[in-house]
Amino acid sequence: MKLSNLYVVQSVSSGCRRAAVAVRAAAFALLLGAALPVAAQTAGSSKFIPTLLVYYGGAPALVAADAPTLAKFDLIDIDRFRYNNIGSSTWAAIKAINPNVQIYLYEMGAEAPNYLDSTAQLYLNGLGRYNVSRGLFMGSLNGNHPELFLLDSSGNRIYNTGFSNVSANQYWHLMDFGSSAYQTYWVTAVKADIVDQPWVADGVFVDNCLTLASGGSYSAASPLYPTNAAWSGAMQSFVEAITTGMHGYGQKLWCNRGESRSAVGSAAWLALDNGARPPDVVLEEGAFAVMWGSDTQFYPEPDWKLQIDTLGAIRNSKVAMMSHTMLMPGQSGTDNWGKPVSFWQTLWYSLGSFLLSKNDTLGNAYFMFNGGNGYNQIWWFNEYDQIDLGKALGAYTVASIGGVNVYSREFEKGYVYVNPTANNVASIALPQASLQLTHDNLLSLPGSIPLVNAIALNGHNAAVLLKSVPTTSTPDTQAPSVPTGLSASAVSASQINLTWNASTDNVAVTSYQVYLNNVMIANTAATSFQHTGLTPSTTYNYRVSAADAVPNYSAWTATPVSVNTLSAPVTQAPVTQAPVTEASTVGDVGHCFIATAAYGSPMARDVRYLRAFRDQYLLTNKLGQWFVEQYYRLSPPLADKLRAHDDWRAMVRFALSPLVALSKWLASGETFEKQTADRP
Repeated sequence: MKLSNLYVVQSVSSGCRRAAVAVRAAAFALLLGAALPVAAQTAGSSKFIPTLLVYYGGAPALVAADAPTLAKFDLIDIDRFRYNNIGSSTWAAIKAINPNVQIYLYEMGAEAPNYLDSTAQLYLNGLGRYNVSRGLFMGSLNGNHPELFLLDSSGNRIYNTGFSNVSANQYWHLMDFGSSAYQTYWVTAVKADIVDQPWVADGVFVDNCLTLASGGSYSAASPLYPTNAAWSGAMQSFVEAITTGMHGYGQKLWCNRGESRSAVGSAAWLALDNGARPPDVVLEEGAFAVMWGSDTQFYPEPDWKLQIDTLGAIRNSKVAMMSHTMLMPGQSGTDNWGKPVSFWQTLWYSLGSFLLSKNDTLGNAYFMFNGGNGYNQIWWFNEYDQIDLGKALGAYTVASIGGVNVYSREFEKGYVYVNPTANNVASIALPQASLQLTHDNLLSLPGSIPLVNAIALNGHNAAVLLKSVPTTSTPDTQAPSVPTGLSASAVSASQINLTWNASTDNVAVTSYQVYLNNVMIANTAATSFQHTGLTPSTTYNYRVSAADAVPNYSAWTATPVSVNTLSAPVTQAPVTQAPVTEASTVGDVGHCFIATAAYGSPMARDVRYLRAFRDQYLLTNKLGQWFVEQYYRLSPPLADKLRAHDDWRAMVRFALSPLVALSKWLASGETFEKQTADRP
């Protein structure tokens, strides 16, 4: 929708012929948006440890002998110039061994370089259109769209200090990622550089879709997005827009997010996951243990716990979790707590944390671990091949042992224990005699590993144990009952209070999810919620669901509960409003919409069929609701242009005719007869 809207805006100053083409494109985009579903997610991995690989830059050229190892990974993020490393197509060589591996090509997201204009498309890692357009109809960024560069309070362009070389006049500028113009520019440029090229793969990996501004090393703050809420809201708009754009071209989208261990960052992760168009994959590049600041940095327990809870709560995207250390295999050093640390300790701690957090029902979590030389080798470990504990039998539990919180999770064939503190635990009694696996005994015969009834677990360590006799218990897949008795009452012009009855579960209900217009806004253990900061005299629609510890989620409450906030106190004389006319319809006062403009009347027979299709099919599901919302938001300017050009209106009617025919076929006569001029 944003793409077609921008085409029309630009077409007005480019002559009638180009405008007509743009209007046809816009109308066709409306048709496709209503009739086609978004690209489907691929199924989650059935492996016990699903894996990902990031392979960048100065890494050795790939050779044919690398293909079998590369084919072991589920997700691969790679530079496009690797396309011809192995024969005529590296991607084909990998998929010949494993057709299910998903390959994503790197592209910077919210930033654009000023020094890659002469770089060939095969070797680009950014837009590369600072002063050249490369044939893009929108022109260059610096020459044609200086308004898309974010400025600091002094009017200077903001840039990434970590990626830029100021002395060489090489900058990665922060762009206005929240604007539809930049979102459209990015999508059309990536289409030209990746989608339309022979090296196109399964999707695009987008770097620096940062959850918070503090996640990037920027030269200054942007007055346009001065708060965490403003930044994360604009970034969510960017991610949803480019996801929609890439899906429209048959490509998946993978975003690098970060900051899942902070409260505001966690909220932004969950907001994106519950938004209209979550990306196919989200990446946490700093999960559990990281190389930043020391040989290995371990997060404080509260940060670590929030991170595993946040990553485990993602339901609508795949979750890629990356851990790392400055050390190389076999090396030792010192961690940020001043204690000895080793490469293998860090790997096992990170892997144990991953196994605690992964959603075992969805199978949507993926893991990577690398050492000090970063993303320039193929990081595969015996642990990925040898460890398989089967399905989880529930969520993790926490036990305080000697004042230390020890986290554990039971699986069909074993247990995982993690100590996320700096304190050692001398002895943990096991539920049953088990075999303790280590990096050194992974390839040993099970009979050579002694059974133990208790283990010691030092600080920032994890233990993986294999049951001597695997349990026959089955995973908990039973969802809680749907909450009942949902009620809502307005207590002021800005607050609505909700209450509901507790749900039941075969084990225990752990949380409730509150939805506003089918988008989750809160996750609470209570059976009540106070929604504040609302608009006076406005209708709000709520639903609630319940979850257990796995988590299994109940269905939403069947019918939304609607309530109006109270009127704001009158502080001045009311302003007399103009009479409501046919043009001032709900959704955009003072404008009409595309269908009405094309057919000349809000009660035209074909317009009524389109509204019937909207009511009977689009408004009954989340995707359709999102499309209708975007249509009402973006179409008035186009409709205003249509009313003045009969030839444009005829073309739009022609473009809409397949959708009208579909509406006549699908919509019931009863729904059609009920249509009024509520919205054009």
